[in-house]
Amino acid sequence: MGTTQNISKELVVQAIIETIEKNHEDPEIKALYVKGYESPSKIITKGNEDRGYVPDVMYSDDGITELYEVELDKKVEMRKWKLFSLFTKKQKGHLNIVTHQGNLPHFRQLLKTNNIKNVKLIYF
Repeated sequence: MGTTQNISKELVVQAIIETIEKNHEDPEIKALYVKGYESPSKIITKGNEDRGYVPDVMYSDDGITELYEVELDKKVEMRKWKLFSLFTKKQKGHLNIVTHQGNLPHFRQLLKTNNIKNVKLIYF
C-alpha cells in the first residue's frame, strides 16, 4: 500500500491514455496533465455556464463518450460526479472513476448514498 502515495494524477492519466490507445483504433482523446493532448472541454450544468468541471480524460469513439476522473484522495466533489454521470449517460458512455483499491469501499458507499449511476470504478 505504501507505493500508492507516490502515484500522481499525471502517471495515472498516462496509463489511462495508453490503455485506451491499445484497445481502440484511432480514438479521440483529450486529457489534462499529459503533454501532446488537447484539454477536455468543461462540462457545465445546463443554464449555468459559470459552474462546471473539466474531466481528467475524455475519450470519444463511434458516438460514445467516456470520461475518466482520477481520484487519489477520499475527499471528492459529488456535484462533479453527478454532472459527469449524467453527461456520459446522454453520450452513451460511462463515468470511470480511477482510484487506489483502498478507496473502493468509501467510493461505493458515496455512489450508493448519492444515487449516482452510470459509473465504473477502476482501481490499482
